[in-house]
Amino acid sequence: MNNILYPFLLEPTIKNYVWGGQNFSRFLHNNPDPTQPVAEIWTIYNHNRIRNGYLSGKTLQDLVRNFGTALLGNFYNSNSFENFPLLIKLLDSQQWLSVQVHPNDDQAVNLEGNGFNGKTEGWFILDADPGAQLIAGIKPGMDKGELATSIQNGTITSQLQYHSIHKNDYIFIPAGTIHALGPGVRVYEIQQNSDVTYRVYDWDRPASAGRPLHIEKSIAVANTASQSQLHKSLDLPYQNIFSCEYFSLDLHHSEGQKIELDPNQDTFHALTVIQGVAEFSGPDTQFSINQYESVLVPANYPSYQLSGKFKILKASLNRN
Repeated sequence: MNNILYPFLLEPTIKNYVWGGQNFSRFLHNNPDPTQPVAEIWTIYNHNRIRNGYLSGKTLQDLVRNFGTALLGNFYNSNSFENFPLLIKLLDSQQWLSVQVHPNDDQAVNLEGNGFNGKTEGWFILDADPGAQLIAGIKPGMDKGELATSIQNGTITSQLQYHSIHKNDYIFIPAGTIHALGPGVRVYEIQQNSDVTYRVYDWDRPASAGRPLHIEKSIAVANTASQSQLHKSLDLPYQNIFSCEYFSLDLHHSEGQKIELDPNQDTFHALTVIQGVAEFSGPDTQFSINQYESVLVPANYPSYQLSGKFKILKASLNRN
């Protein structure tokens, strides 16, 4: 197959869960039901379809299977060219979400079977209402026995670590960290491409809500020592937000200057504008990236420029 790749615009996947809001609705051109809350927008996702160029209509998974390293880059360290390695979402939380924990890679295979990945993730706070909070970790000194008891007797909420959050805060949530988003929060989420979630507690919602708890598995994978720290991004032209074995996330801020970036064959760049509008300029290519839109730049694409007034998050792979 022809290996000439170009920057991809993807059709986002929209999740109209009941806990969402309307904060992202006006930025969407493909919302199937504008009257419904928009809880999640999956902007970079394995099954999203390309909506520009000669590969229009193909899924991101199709591209991974057909182009492999040309798309993903030399930093991609798996022999399997089956799935895109990351999932990037925008979340609009208007209720306390269930308290959850995710396994690491080994635990996912042991508990779910071959082919399952763990989930390490990170949250960048796009906006937060006054008094907004999130949960990340449990109180120091608890062991798994005490954690199990607190879940079973209904006192788990008093054992969680609550963090007050504001716009431009960020927090890294490695696998094994108990966590939850509170109401009044808009978040950019980067994670491993995995949907293995164990629900610890769901705020006493009835079982009829269709969200069962996974207490035994939660206790098995919980890292009681994990204490995620909240950080505030700085008003700098460039800042690395997260860097781990699964992904890197950088924040670029422009007040009118041009920014030059180069995948250099090493890794794709998944760009998401979180403020303003970025003008993309590359060989024979020029277009605008509007707020909350994402573009996937293949690893074999040459250097390109971004201009305008914007803040953009760039997700990529790390050298391992």
